[in-house]
Amino acid sequence: MLGRKGLILGAGVIVFLGLAALTDVIMSRNEAPAEPGKAQALDQGWSKELREKFYFTSQGSQLMPYAMLRALEQPLSDKPFLDPAHVAEMGFLPADGPSALNPDGLPIGFVKDPRPATGALGPMVGLTCAACHTADIEAKNGALIRIDGGASQGDYQLLMARLSKALDITLADPAKFQRFAARLVAMDPKTVRPALEALATEIRRLEAASWTPVPYGRGRLDAFGHILNAVAATAINEPANYRIPDAPVSYPFLWTTPWQRYVQWNGVAGNPLGRNLGEVLGVFGHADFANGNLAAASSTALGENLVALEAWVSGLKPPPWPEKLLGKVDAAKAKRGAELFKANCAGCHGGPDYRLTPAAETEGGRQWLAVSMVDVNTVKTDPKMAMNFIIRYAKPGPFTLPPTAPRLPDGQVLAGSLLLAAVSTITENDLRARGITGDARKAAYGWRFAPGSNTPQSGWLLPPSYKAGPLAGVWATGPFLHNGSVPTIYDLLSPEEERPAVFYVGSKRFDAEKLGFVSSYDSIPEAERVRVSRFDTSLPGNSNRGHAFPTGAKLPPEDRTAIIEYLKVLEGPDVRH
Repeated sequence: MLGRKGLILGAGVIVFLGLAALTDVIMSRNEAPAEPGKAQALDQGWSKELREKFYFTSQGSQLMPYAMLRALEQPLSDKPFLDPAHVAEMGFLPADGPSALNPDGLPIGFVKDPRPATGALGPMVGLTCAACHTADIEAKNGALIRIDGGASQGDYQLLMARLSKALDITLADPAKFQRFAARLVAMDPKTVRPALEALATEIRRLEAASWTPVPYGRGRLDAFGHILNAVAATAINEPANYRIPDAPVSYPFLWTTPWQRYVQWNGVAGNPLGRNLGEVLGVFGHADFANGNLAAASSTALGENLVALEAWVSGLKPPPWPEKLLGKVDAAKAKRGAELFKANCAGCHGGPDYRLTPAAETEGGRQWLAVSMVDVNTVKTDPKMAMNFIIRYAKPGPFTLPPTAPRLPDGQVLAGSLLLAAVSTITENDLRARGITGDARKAAYGWRFAPGSNTPQSGWLLPPSYKAGPLAGVWATGPFLHNGSVPTIYDLLSPEEERPAVFYVGSKRFDAEKLGFVSSYDSIPEAERVRVSRFDTSLPGNSNRGHAFPTGAKLPPEDRTAIIEYLKVLEGPDVRH
């Protein structure tokens, strides 16, 4: 046995498993073969039907008219913009084909808004959680393995650039325009060009708003930068509040997140409903603050769907290591790795047995995973993301913050406080409009309330910190650190000076020895190089320094490989509840 196998009851809400016997861990993996050419799903607790719901349930994101996206061609080709090869080139995952929830075969995470259309352009299309939180990895034999809730390799800036270019060329090229217009059979031909011009203008604005001096590349996004711009600059019509969103982070994995006390890299959201509504506003959701009449403020976010999506993710398990595809686990080495992990990693990241928050902190004695928030001065990883959020100020627009809220002499308030006020206003208005009160309201917030309080719990505030979350399933989520600056776990466990200064992101080819993706340019086949981006750790926001543990010592190579072997079988908390 690597550790005891036990059950801990968290006030009737969460049950956690300790580390199972290594032989049990390895032999119980469900590795049913996939259909030829399709990714094989691992046993993560979801049925095929639930995966489809996660992939294609709208959260209220509205990028552009659905019919126009389907009619659009690639910028320099007459092939559809949504052609699977083009989608994959931008780092997103094509669907396996049409399905009941996705009759037109949209890419995973691209979804039609379910609300009735209000004009000739028809319903909108936007992104949902799955676009950024679903991944495929490729084994040595070429088999694809689906990681639900994993870190996507989608390139947001490339998507916006290609979309903008495709629209502009469609306007400029008569033949391309005629083909585009002919596909919009439900529209009056006279209205197509004005509608296309308006859309192209808006997409150009969004592309410009996503510009950064250092491109994000594959699998990264400055989510908070985009959310703050969408709310503090666009929605309240305060252009001076705009800032360049230049602190991209890797898309975090989702399993166990509904049970964690803090979720984002900087931990600032205190409840799942507010967290998820803010996320919608950062990916083409729209807020309307009713010209300052905050009682009428609203957004396109679909609150009921956000609660459902969170509930589905609450049942998502970490991906089990698929031995038949990625190789057998060395049990003796993993046992030694468990001891090293306990001595060097569990103090921050937890592990069997997982620590819980005190029952007295939350109404009804509910308990959550007690994730550690580690001061940036301690972990010493790139501070840009944490500091961008904490030091950003903004004009408050229609919002009146408490007199005790920090202010600059000109009346600007902390942008994070403004975001919290805006999201809280929209969330409460939506719940009220849907008649959700009392315990139903608290359930929508994930029961994140202190005993006797009617206000949701706050997130992490100070000092500026990064989350050290549970590591079960982390093997499938490279690159590593919050900013994706270290390609493999072996590199992360190595001394800082030994980590690659430059590497390439975007290959799906998995390195089962170092745990991560193949990342050297020469090791990536020439035909695949169009899909990778160069990561230079010397650029602002890209530092690969920090997380140099154990402090004052270096792990020898044999210890690094032992920890790696253990991470392949590290059991996560049991999300049954």
